Amino acid sequence: MPNDRAIIINADDFGITHSANQAIVELFENDSITSSSLMVPCTAAIEVPKLCSMNHKIKVGIHLTLTSTENYSLKPVFQEYDLGSLVTDEGFFPKDLTFVEMNADPSQVKAELEAQIIWALSHGIDVTHLDSHAGSVMGLATGRDFLEIVFDLCEKYELPFNLPLRIIDQSFFSRSQKSLFEQRIVSAKRRGIKLIDDLISLPYHLEPGENYDQMRDRLIQQIECCKPGITQIVAHPAKVTRELQSLTPHFEKRGLEFLLFNDPLIKHTLQNNHIKLISWEYLRSLQQSKKSPY
Repeated sequence: MPNDRAIIINADDFGITHSANQAIVELFENDSITSSSLMVPCTAAIEVPKLCSMNHKIKVGIHLTLTSTENYSLKPVFQEYDLGSLVTDEGFFPKDLTFVEMNADPSQVKAELEAQIIWALSHGIDVTHLDSHAGSVMGLATGRDFLEIVFDLCEKYELPFNLPLRIIDQSFFSRSQKSLFEQRIVSAKRRGIKLIDDLISLPYHLEPGENYDQMRDRLIQQIECCKPGITQIVAHPAKVTRELQSLTPHFEKRGLEFLLFNDPLIKHTLQNNHIKLISWEYLRSLQQSKKSPY
């Protein structure tokens, strides 16, 4: 129905560390999340195919990656020839979005992104959707995006993409950015690619003075206020280990997010507000059957 509210709870960065993998699997087992996005270039990604084969609750999309993270340098998955426009002199993805947008050759972008999809499929992962790590295909730094390349892949592999329709309502985007997103949304619809309506993205780092109760209360308010349609909640859960601490200064926030989505109050809020929990698998099935949501 038009006024129904559905939420996808997606755990980003599946595969980034063993501790993140452990946390995400536990959240799936507890029915605390409904989806995840795999960073194929990360070394712990190799654990994910076996985890999926052992637990059919796990739903996995591809977190299309063209940048390294804070303290974790990543290399391309594609190995058939050199992807010089995508990497630094040392052969790693850059940490800076601007570098990607200013230098990337579109043919090399497509080769690398498709290699990440093919890696997952060839390892037996039933890929549910595509999204973008750090917005590296979205044109957020300079306005040079790679979304049409991504849409080519969405069509080829019959997958939806995480571009919320209400992105054009966000005040922090410039007029030119909103215009770009409007054009890309029209293109996605024309191609039959399913999109979500809205996004709830938890701050990547702890706000000054922020504690767990404040995090939980903010999320509860966002859930209660979400609009009709399909909304995705983006999380980065992990168990805090030395490995995680060495890779990101935001390890504490990731640990709290693991606790947050296991919190009974969050589950009660979803139930009390009659919000339906779905996964990207639902949107994929609609796209493949060419049906509309609800």
